[in-house]
Amino acid sequence: MEDTLLNLNEGSFPISIKKLFSNLDNLDNLGTIKKGIKTDLKIEKFSNNLLLAKGKISVTLESECQRCSELFDVNLQIKSQVGIKDITEENLDSKGPYEIHYQDLNCFSIEKLIAEEIHLNFPSRAICCELDNNDKEKENNQKVKPFKKIRDLFK
Repeated sequence: MEDTLLNLNEGSFPISIKKLFSNLDNLDNLGTIKKGIKTDLKIEKFSNNLLLAKGKISVTLESECQRCSELFDVNLQIKSQVGIKDITEENLDSKGPYEIHYQDLNCFSIEKLIAEEIHLNFPSRAICCELDNNDKEKENNQKVKPFKKIRDLFK
């Protein structure tokens, strides 16, 4: 896929990005993209060395359940508010109020920013089903009777 590159060191702000991406690199391990990735982002200049990307990213991924291995839809509605800085400042920065995305501002890739936001907001455990009843009973028995061995000694 060809990247949409912007030079964020030049130009007028805010930059509005409303685009539907059919696919992005590096998202294959999350699942199959359905209906594309809808983006509505605005990049504003916050200070001399900090830009701010705000907006929404919507995507539905068909993913495999980690418990039952069935395919199901993971719907992500991401409200993004991320700082953008040049890659040269990555090792110089201290923790600030925003999550920071580092990239070369002379050839900034919108696709990399969106893919990173999707990865960060994808659930760590993709599960579509509940525990089956046998697992629930075993779990409940262990939780209900924590002193069972001590009680058995008194009998």
